[in-house]
Amino acid sequence: MKKNYLFLIAIIGIISVSGCRNAGERKAEKQADIMTVKTLGLAYLEEFKLEEAEEQFLHFIELAPNEKLGYANLGLTYLRMSRYDDAEKQLNKAIKIDPRDADIRLILATVHRMNNQKEKAIAELKKALEFSADHVKTLYELSEVYSTMSGEDAKKQHHEYTRLLVEKAPGNLVPRLNFTDILIREGDFDAALEQMETINRQFPGFPREAVEYYNSTIDLLRKKDKENAIIQFTIFHNYLKVSAPYQAGIVDLKGPGGSLIGFPVITFDRKGIMQSNENLTLLDVIKFADASETAGLGIIPGASSAEYPALAVTCDYDGDGDADLYAGSHDSVTGEFRHFLFLNEMGKFTDITKESGLKHSGYEYGAVFTDFDNDGFPDLFIMREGGDLLYRNDGAGKFEDVTVKSKAGSPEGGKKALFFDMDHDGDLDLYELTEKGNLMFRNNADGTFTLSNQGLEQPRESTVSSDALFGDFDEDEDIDFIVTGLNSQPIYYSNQRQGVYKNIVNGSGLEDNYNASVITTGDYNNDGFLDVFTCSSAGGNPVLYMNKLNGTFRKEENSGSMFSSLDNAKIYDLASLDFNNDGFLDIMAAGEAASADGRGVFLYYNDRNGGFKDVSELLPLTVKSSRQITVFDYNDDGDLDAVISGLHGRVTLLRNDGGNNNHFITMKLVGLKAGSAKNNHFGIGAKVEIRAGDQYQVLVVTDPQVHFGLGNKPRADIIRIRWTNGVPQNIFLPGSDQALIEEQTLKGSCPFLYTWDGDKYIFVKDILWRSGLGMPTGIMGGNTSYAFADASDDYLKIPGEFMKPDKGRYSIQVTSELWETIYIDQLELVAVDHPGNTEIYVPEQFSPPPFPGKKIIKISEKISPASAVDSKGNDILQFVSEKDDIFYSWFAQGKYQGITEMHDIIIDPGRKVDKEGLHLFMTGWIFPTDASINFAMSQSDSLKSVPPLIQVINRKGKWETVVESAGFPQGKDKTVIIDLSGKLLSEDTRIRIRTNMQIYWDEIFLSNNNPELASEETVMQPVSGDLHYRGFSKLYRKGGRYGPHWFNYSSVEKAPRWRDLTGNYTRFGDVLPLLTESDNKYVITNAGDETTVEFDAGTLPPLKEGWKRDFLIRSVGWVKDGDMNTAFGNTVLPLPFHGMKSYPPSPEDNYPDDPELEKYNREYNTRVVDVEEYANAVRAYEKN
Repeated sequence: MKKNYLFLIAIIGIISVSGCRNAGERKAEKQADIMTVKTLGLAYLEEFKLEEAEEQFLHFIELAPNEKLGYANLGLTYLRMSRYDDAEKQLNKAIKIDPRDADIRLILATVHRMNNQKEKAIAELKKALEFSADHVKTLYELSEVYSTMSGEDAKKQHHEYTRLLVEKAPGNLVPRLNFTDILIREGDFDAALEQMETINRQFPGFPREAVEYYNSTIDLLRKKDKENAIIQFTIFHNYLKVSAPYQAGIVDLKGPGGSLIGFPVITFDRKGIMQSNENLTLLDVIKFADASETAGLGIIPGASSAEYPALAVTCDYDGDGDADLYAGSHDSVTGEFRHFLFLNEMGKFTDITKESGLKHSGYEYGAVFTDFDNDGFPDLFIMREGGDLLYRNDGAGKFEDVTVKSKAGSPEGGKKALFFDMDHDGDLDLYELTEKGNLMFRNNADGTFTLSNQGLEQPRESTVSSDALFGDFDEDEDIDFIVTGLNSQPIYYSNQRQGVYKNIVNGSGLEDNYNASVITTGDYNNDGFLDVFTCSSAGGNPVLYMNKLNGTFRKEENSGSMFSSLDNAKIYDLASLDFNNDGFLDIMAAGEAASADGRGVFLYYNDRNGGFKDVSELLPLTVKSSRQITVFDYNDDGDLDAVISGLHGRVTLLRNDGGNNNHFITMKLVGLKAGSAKNNHFGIGAKVEIRAGDQYQVLVVTDPQVHFGLGNKPRADIIRIRWTNGVPQNIFLPGSDQALIEEQTLKGSCPFLYTWDGDKYIFVKDILWRSGLGMPTGIMGGNTSYAFADASDDYLKIPGEFMKPDKGRYSIQVTSELWETIYIDQLELVAVDHPGNTEIYVPEQFSPPPFPGKKIIKISEKISPASAVDSKGNDILQFVSEKDDIFYSWFAQGKYQGITEMHDIIIDPGRKVDKEGLHLFMTGWIFPTDASINFAMSQSDSLKSVPPLIQVINRKGKWETVVESAGFPQGKDKTVIIDLSGKLLSEDTRIRIRTNMQIYWDEIFLSNNNPELASEETVMQPVSGDLHYRGFSKLYRKGGRYGPHWFNYSSVEKAPRWRDLTGNYTRFGDVLPLLTESDNKYVITNAGDETTVEFDAGTLPPLKEGWKRDFLIRSVGWVKDGDMNTAFGNTVLPLPFHGMKSYPPSPEDNYPDDPELEKYNREYNTRVVDVEEYANAVRAYEKN
């Protein structure tokens, strides 16, 4: 994302502002003059008209001698003139006014560097970091300066500042590649691997030629082959240097280069200049100017009649940081409809249609950029007579027609298309309006779509729709959408999840509006709920609907008077935008006037008090009519511009001059791809909340570029992203113009078990892992299938050294810390005493019912493998020879979390083994899929999860499968045990384990089960149980980044973390009676809850000499996570019970009608949990 490089000049329009002042408004006139001079100076500076820029900034200094902006930009002007001494003088004046401004110190450091004064430059840059430690441009400059210097200290400094830059600018490809290069040359192979894997997860697909060198680098780093790794990485690096993301990253860090050295300062402290009428004064200096010709859009032809309106849509399709443009218009000369693809280079548009691969003809109704295949490169969907078209962006500047292959779109041509994640499975689905009815296309995540309106409740009346939009109107985390049409009742689709929508328009407040042909949405009063505004193509009828904080709406009674200027116009499109960056959404309307000389394009200013004021005079008079509005920041100067598509062809670019006098923040969301794919790449449909001082805003992401105005607040205090999979992510004190990268967050894993080890509580394992209430497993015959409803009933091993008595009792903590509701029905402890030279194990792999129960395996000798290799023949014995938290990870990530490439581990015991009672033991952990990933995978046959299968060599010397599904670890640090009795088919005792699940093995060995070995078991019932709120343990990765998520009990955060499943939970206090039997009387716990359970150590016999004591924990209960695609994943109800056949419950699965259960629910489950605290977290946030 480039920032603040181009301020095209509209001198007449700007200067005229100061001439329109009333003589009695001298103060306001001076304020307007200051902003006008600033705008002119910056425009001249970016046009490299340095003498003119110098004149303006000198004038600015005369008007505002105590304002740093004038001196700073005058200094930059002199820098570009190579007048270094003059530049230094002016910059020092600016620094005297504001010593803490890192941008100004960066310019001064550049002056020193250009003047061959490296040490002074370094000193200035380090001074800047004292005040602004996360100033990425300064960090980059320091990194670059040290990279040109010799000596060990310079190397260390280069390493450190590059590392810091990666930390502060995680979404920029440039420093990450530079840091990887440093790490490889230093021989830090593991850290270099981590950077390479991050690059693969975060950034759009590599150039095709680079993939080979990426893979080679990975292999060589694993083998610690430094010299060859440097060679392969250098080639990979060079290929990426010519990619658009890399070039955009360079511009972010050092500017466009060439003569435009340095970054101008564009904001200033208006508090000392404007004491009153702040925003009205700003309105006085804002104008929208027609920049179509100067920007290169004048070649788009006009039409002879309104029968052929133009179209225009924008998106940064090549990833270079500039918003590009696709447009179409009827050519009255040739009689044909012509389409254009314009490449934006710093505000100048160049027609590249011929070389783009866009080859089609016919009149087009509309178009939309969308990343349908989730590869990070926006594709193009075109609605046209004769059938829609879908072009796939190949990432190298070309488009490929994949219409037939994808099966997307109407064969007759649609009128409006929405791409959003309708079923919350991580990819963008298509909802299209057509003359013959509306169509829903489900994205299959394999490049194809399936036409299916099955999940949509159809309206009772026949409708012809003309507009639609999506958003979370009821604040329940899932995406709803509204469809409107002239002479039709709106359709208000409320998301019921899993691709099912219910029309709830009746009673919503929208039901009586039969004239709403166009609609827009936004949180106009900043209360956190989306409002809507509608108009009519039949003329006027503007209605502002304010959300009643529950997804229903009230009609603003004075809508007609506020928007009375629309009464004499037919409105064809609406847009919500903050054109003056004051933090409140304004409205633009486009259509045609009833009279020939009337206005057809309107702008309404949000007065921040519930009203809107017509400020259409800010728009040029030449724009009389329009069919479509597209809002974007075309010149990256921090205010929103607009493209108006004309009714008679042509498009008009309206450049916003002056809107950036208020502060702003821009960002783009980046959903992870390889090894995640839980959210679409650009975060379309995610909700972004922001708080700056006392100002709160929220919007739903509909475009890759996200923009917030901040008013006079210099920066935001907090941003919360609520991704489309429902997971929240907080960013504190965010910088502007940055990529906000999705965190791969652990959101579901069952309750955690902590035990007292004699000194502290330590995390041991997660329990109840067999239960997955409402977890989708596939789609059969159009219906979703779900995991079994049986309660989890498990025995898991607790090594004796992890469990010590305290004051005569064994104490455990069972915590709920993830996005789930836990139903704990029974807990018991089993002490197993056995000779010190033997070991006990229990099967800890996931398997469907019937469960193995208490099945203890006793061994006296481990047979560790003599060799172990992977699919590529790599020696991996170091990873699996012993339990040491060094995990095997040499496999490529698949598209989704939980899925990898198919990979093998082949172990060889190296000697003959006793086949009787032979068992295979595999200890490790799994990073599982989740409900939404399962839902996504079930929509296509191209990707399936393959649990570990066991193969051996048969008598023909071929691999043969002897165990089809060995199961997989039930979460963290679990042992999978496979009985190989009678399964070794030859004298060759090699064993192959094959899977594509994301399992990280720590230890693999063979041993013979000997049931005759001595042991004694004692079952212990709990003697106390207490439920209370605790919070959330600090998370880390045990054994490095390939190790499982682990938890530090002694470090806890109290604040809520998840959007809780709502309903009645068990009240705090004594819950012992609920834990002693498996009887449907369970403890219902919420995220942050802890259940302390104690067992009487006095019930155990004395430990025999030479023996040791291990434990088994038995847990019975259910787990339901809050995933968007979990059945009833947002509520505690319906309650599970033993014997139920399915979940969600079938009509036959009725909760038992039992007086004892009624009494239990009445007495225990009285704690009501709602979402208010979570929903208001950002609104109520107070900066420390």
